[in-house]
Amino acid sequence: MPTLVIFVALAIILTLVLAVIVLMPWLRVDKSAQNNQLIVLNIEVFKERLEELKADYNLGGMSEAEFKTQKTELERQLLLASDDKNSLILDDNLDTDLAHNGHSSSAIAKAQREQRFTRSAKARLTILICVPILMIMAYFLSGDRTAVTNLWQAQDKVGQVADDLLTGKIDAPPEWATEDSIGLMGAIQTNVHHHAYDPMRWMRLADILMAFEANDQALEAQSRAYRLSPEDEEVAVAYAQTKFFTSGGMLDSSSREALQNVLRKNPEHQGAQMLMAMGEARSGNYEQAQAWVERLRQGIAARDGDHSEALNSLNELSRNIAQQQQAALQAQTSGAKSTTDSAASAQSVAVTVTLNKSLDSMVEPSDILFVTVQEATGGAPLAVKRVPATQLSSAVSGFNIELNDNDAMMPTHTLSKAMAEGKSLVVKARISKSGQAMTASGDLEATDLPLEYQGVAGDLKVALEINKQVP
Repeated sequence: MPTLVIFVALAIILTLVLAVIVLMPWLRVDKSAQNNQLIVLNIEVFKERLEELKADYNLGGMSEAEFKTQKTELERQLLLASDDKNSLILDDNLDTDLAHNGHSSSAIAKAQREQRFTRSAKARLTILICVPILMIMAYFLSGDRTAVTNLWQAQDKVGQVADDLLTGKIDAPPEWATEDSIGLMGAIQTNVHHHAYDPMRWMRLADILMAFEANDQALEAQSRAYRLSPEDEEVAVAYAQTKFFTSGGMLDSSSREALQNVLRKNPEHQGAQMLMAMGEARSGNYEQAQAWVERLRQGIAARDGDHSEALNSLNELSRNIAQQQQAALQAQTSGAKSTTDSAASAQSVAVTVTLNKSLDSMVEPSDILFVTVQEATGGAPLAVKRVPATQLSSAVSGFNIELNDNDAMMPTHTLSKAMAEGKSLVVKARISKSGQAMTASGDLEATDLPLEYQGVAGDLKVALEINKQVP
């Protein structure tokens, strides 16, 4: 049954129950109404007998004491004949007489109001029908519920597909389910939140978000999976890896701690060792990085089978780390900035970054400047550098920076390799207000610049101006 139909049916039932509870005192049957005719008859008889008593008293047929005694007896009989307080409702002359016998005027007035109010079955039925209708109309008319109804429709249509994706029953959704990608994504997220304590669903959600290049959301999903199951090696390594790539190839305290916990339990975990090697290299701890590479090499070599491709990749990573270390040593001895090592890359990209004067006041000391080269289709940067944004704001004629293979986040994902394959590349520059590699609202950025390198000999030179703020 469609979710919308279920919702409306349950809403009507709940509204009816609440309406009955709230209106129960008003809906209660007034038993006095059933005896109205008898009460009226009793009153008429009482009036006639009272008139007779008054006539006898006026003619001297009885004393004043006898008149009062018989009148009181008539009133008592009338009250006993009435089943409820509505029997007190008499005409104005009788009200005066009853007031003399201990009945307060407020009690008499209240009884009069209640007796005049007649509750018919038609009125009760009208209330029970109108209240639910008005409440449902108020729900749908008080705001735009299109997003809610669209989500319900998506859950009815692709809810099972979303569950199969998150539980690993299928690796990719069927073609018909991808026609409404927004609906499918909504169904996936709703499914995860319905199973909020399942770390594997959060991990699969992170993988899906990474495929859509929603890196911030993917990192949050991985973080939740890690908090739910910090002892799971697969979860911990996946979290550290996502954190590593979304932080510009740097290991922060949380990702480093996750990897160290994995290695304490399983010292031969190759995924954790590789991340530690790349993280230490990016942090400038070259000796530790080489030590991790050597541990990886020994572990792979000790396994049965042909692992020449993996060993070649490790050798390439080791050479890359050695070149970075050599460049860093040269920069220290010469007092100059790190320059491109010609043995590391066939080409370098020299980038001059300037800041539009209108944005000068928006740069704060804690801001970070990211300059990257990456494929036009997206993905992890081929080369990235991270420097304090104050260096840019203090530069008179622009801030100069060079990018090459030494700035690669992964040894097999380099600038020279992408150029050799003829891929379309873009150069980006952004000032991050949060210090994170991912773009966020409030950041300052330049328009992406396509990198024209085909047929160009030697180093490439480009210029970017940071001239807009991310909304």
